Amino acid sequence: SILLVPQQSTKNPTMTTMNASSRSYGTWTLLLTILLAIATTVSSFSTQPSSPSIVRPVTTRLSALPRPKPYDPTYKAKPPTYNKATSLWEPSPQTEAPPYGPWGSFLRGGPTPGVIRLLKPDDYDQAVFKYMAQTSCSRGEAQGNMDAFFNNGADWAYQKSEEARGRPQVDYTTLKPKQAVLVVTWALIVTPFLGRCAFVIATGPHGWGITLEDVFDF
Repeated sequence: SILLVPQQSTKNPTMTTMNASSRSYGTWTLLLTILLAIATTVSSFSTQPSSPSIVRPVTTRLSALPRPKPYDPTYKAKPPTYNKATSLWEPSPQTEAPPYGPWGSFLRGGPTPGVIRLLKPDDYDQAVFKYMAQTSCSRGEAQGNMDAFFNNGADWAYQKSEEARGRPQVDYTTLKPKQAVLVVTWALIVTPFLGRCAFVIATGPHGWGITLEDVFDF
């Protein structure tokens, strides 16, 4: 007679655990990559000219650039002045009120300048007053430029350098309907959708095999 010996499992519990951990690590790496791509896309809301540089300035340092010329040369109001006692820029009696609020900054430059105006309004105003003083432009023009700077400082600085070399100036003040639609679409539709997809891929049982039903199954 033949004695049948049960075959032992060749699965190694340790290896199984390592594979599960590897898949988990890969999933979270994918999630972080997608979120990084979303964050990078957010900084591309603006339809302004882009530059090959990816280094973003931390502060508004106009001294490092050729002095920008105002887009509207007819503006002649007295610019803000710097108070050495308080180390603050102060508006002059002729400085006009803000032409638009945080929502206007959001539509012109994307989420970043809008959030800065809500959370750090004084810092935003200081940047605007400084730009007005150094370029003798209107408050509306200064706000448009600071919205562009806070959205993507590298592109803004590159554009100013190109303008100093004789390239056409960019009007950062006027709200462009196409740009506003692009901002709203990315901020309220595309970005939340991509974020939801990343969440479902990372936490759901199907991984990459998700469907629209999985995405909208809250």
